[in-house]
Amino acid sequence: MNPLSLDEEQTHSMDEPVSAEPELITDTVRDNLTRALLGLPAAIVLWIVGKITGLVNWIIGGFRGFVDFFSDPQVKIFAAYRKLRQEMDALSTVQLLAVLFTFTAFLILPLMLVILVSLENFPYHFVVLFEDSNFWPWQYDEATETWISYVRLETILTGGDLVVIQGWDFGAVINSIYVAIFVTVFSVVIGVFFAFIVARYDFPGKRIIRTVLIFPMLATPFVGAIGIKYFMGRAGFINNLLYTTLHVIPYRIELHGLAAIIFIQSLSFFSLVYLNAYSSFMSIDPSLEEQAENLGATGSKLFRSVTLPLAMPGIQAGAILTFILSIEDLGTPIVYFEHQQAQKTLAYQVFASIATQSGQIDPAGPAIGLILLVFALTGFLAIRKYASLRSYEGGTKGGQWNPRVRRLRPRTSLALYILLVPLLFLALIPQISVIILSFTESWSTNAILPDVWTLDNYGILWAYPDVSRSIQYTLIYGLIATAIIVTLGTSAAYIIARRDIPGKTMLDLLVTSPIALPGIVIATGYFLMYYNTAIFPPEGPWFLITMSYAVRKFPFTVRAAYAGLQSTPVVLEEASMNLGASKNQTFMKITMPLIGVSVLAGSLLSFVYSVSEVSTSLILGSVGRQQAPMTFWCREILLATGDYGGAYNAATLGVLMMAMQMTVITITNKILGARSSAMTGI
Repeated sequence: MNPLSLDEEQTHSMDEPVSAEPELITDTVRDNLTRALLGLPAAIVLWIVGKITGLVNWIIGGFRGFVDFFSDPQVKIFAAYRKLRQEMDALSTVQLLAVLFTFTAFLILPLMLVILVSLENFPYHFVVLFEDSNFWPWQYDEATETWISYVRLETILTGGDLVVIQGWDFGAVINSIYVAIFVTVFSVVIGVFFAFIVARYDFPGKRIIRTVLIFPMLATPFVGAIGIKYFMGRAGFINNLLYTTLHVIPYRIELHGLAAIIFIQSLSFFSLVYLNAYSSFMSIDPSLEEQAENLGATGSKLFRSVTLPLAMPGIQAGAILTFILSIEDLGTPIVYFEHQQAQKTLAYQVFASIATQSGQIDPAGPAIGLILLVFALTGFLAIRKYASLRSYEGGTKGGQWNPRVRRLRPRTSLALYILLVPLLFLALIPQISVIILSFTESWSTNAILPDVWTLDNYGILWAYPDVSRSIQYTLIYGLIATAIIVTLGTSAAYIIARRDIPGKTMLDLLVTSPIALPGIVIATGYFLMYYNTAIFPPEGPWFLITMSYAVRKFPFTVRAAYAGLQSTPVVLEEASMNLGASKNQTFMKITMPLIGVSVLAGSLLSFVYSVSEVSTSLILGSVGRQQAPMTFWCREILLATGDYGGAYNAATLGVLMMAMQMTVITITNKILGARSSAMTGI
């Protein structure tokens, strides 16, 4: 065999046909959009499956640790005892015991009793529930041996010049779930959009926009619903402006039932997503995005592949919290209770099952409460999966950096304001509407604004004894609860941040869980456990109202205090003890002054959210009306008639709560700055 020479080989290879390399064609925006839309369903399914798998694996890991403990409990307990002796001093021990006692007595035991009562004669109570078409829409008719569907899919009803938009009706269980899903989606879209604009762009008036975006947190859905119901009603501002005056729309449009609940909750809860997303965007290391840009990722590709994934833990935490708060919201269904759909929610069903005047509870109440509790705990475990208290560590221990901020040109800023102003007006409709109602004396059918303005509505704050007394009680309850929260919350945060004790993760879980637990279920537990006892006598709910505020608003101060501790160098405390100060002296003279501003911010938030608490106030306050807080009387006035009844007078109480909240949240936002996600309490 004669091998080819080098020249012959080269000639041969050159003679062969050479395959042309494919021409590289740049993808168009249309191609990218088409691929994205086609792959969206599969991407959503994969994302949900991945998150569920991760959550299940996380729960299984915790369960294995639990099983491992009981495999040799004596050794584990002895090791834990030695660790506690090593880490804990007298002050820390007292702090830990006080926190555990409070949460055991006023959270764990009441919830356990709700579970036990709901499981009595199991599954009888649940069977009765699911045999009710208002609760579950598919019922089996034994007479005809067929399934009957009570599902109602009519969403648009017309009559004359009026178009009514309502939700689908699938019964209380599915209604609550799909309402929460819609609210979460809308809140994420609005909240992430605003968060990215404020975090990444610099433009005139940015500080004002950033503060205004927190205002939707001022009014709870309960207060916002009062304003929106009249402001956007068939004879309200929006219809009279767009239909009667400008003739922009061909019909009057009114929201009823579940559609109204979705709209109101979306405007009330998107700030939760905004705050968490804003903090996440601000905490992203700019070098990561710069490296991606060096590798060719720019514009939307940079956002999708780098920025959004890095911010996703905060966004997910805000989204899950929004889902939980939506599914447990009681105030909005109460305002729209005359619409049958609004009554078909889990929270309203629990409320309706509690005969609070006599302290009696329908057995169906705890059973529904257990279903609510399962949803809430599942959501909270998901939050813990993606955003625990220790989420601050990644942003504080790696050093400080200046976030990537782009200065907008005047023309671009103008275009941005053209987009932002209508969105901000929409977001602030609950607050604007409540303020207008509070100054209204009469409002005719076709008028855009009230015909007669007045300050007389505010006379109810001092002329009606029950209301003026409720304001005093509300402030007293809030102040006492805040004092308890500051004392115990600071202690809990200090132990979690500075003590390496066994079970620290469980303590962390315990003190942050109340933000995600339904207040209406906690109130049900209080009735089951404490009613007609020394701490909850008939006509005397003040003590449990105060403790419910203290427990439910505990996470706000814990989060703020923990954030302060994470940003405070431990070496300062170590230096104090090296110079002869005891741990107690170091805690009081070094640690507390250093985290004082953060504790102040958290305590202000705890106070302002206490005075606007709805679910526990409505249920516990209905037993002793003389000791009921302000939110209870807000509902009573709304439903009442006469000189001191109606929406105009109820709106004045809403404005009073909003004024307190506006002052406190503005101060707190200034104090916390980029750590403003602590305002959500998760």
